[in-house]
Amino acid sequence: MGAASLWLLRPAETAWDEAQRLRGTVDLPATEESLAELRQRVARLPEGPEVLFHPPDEAATESARVVASRFACRVRADAGLSEPDLGLLEGLSMAEFERRFESRHAEWRDSPLTLVPPEGEPFADARERILAAFLDVVERNEGRRIGIVLHPIALAMVRDALARGDGSRLWERVEGRSWCTQYLVPAGAIDVPGAAAG
Repeated sequence: MGAASLWLLRPAETAWDEAQRLRGTVDLPATEESLAELRQRVARLPEGPEVLFHPPDEAATESARVVASRFACRVRADAGLSEPDLGLLEGLSMAEFERRFESRHAEWRDSPLTLVPPEGEPFADARERILAAFLDVVERNEGRRIGIVLHPIALAMVRDALARGDGSRLWERVEGRSWCTQYLVPAGAIDVPGAAAG
């Protein structure tokens, strides 16, 4: 497989994102203000993908349409790219999370890949699923310019894998980082045991 030109894009924010509440798999629309801001950002991109993948939730779908309208790219939903199911953490602010689940909050902060959200998806399993979907997208679209819309947790996991990280610096991969990052991904750039494309 040759190198792939890749754009990773954060979707427009939902009301929960703007309120800094954990969303997980809760399906919410993007706010109009955030979609308008995304349209302005996308308009400033000098080039973009020819094929675009996104998780099937409403905010990611709306955001993918914004990108597609700018670059006339093909758009496909992929459930494997969805955020982890955060179970009982969904809807909580970080302060509420820390107060109600102190030890799990410490894991989130210090060792996120060991986290098992109460009644949710273990982060190690989510990482395997997300990276398998990511690898599959890259391998099936060799030679194309690929865009992938990802919510913050999935985005952190993919960026960490591209940096050959071990997950210990997961949140650094998204905090303070651009909404859009472009990569040239050479063959074999990601080697994650258990995350081979199916």
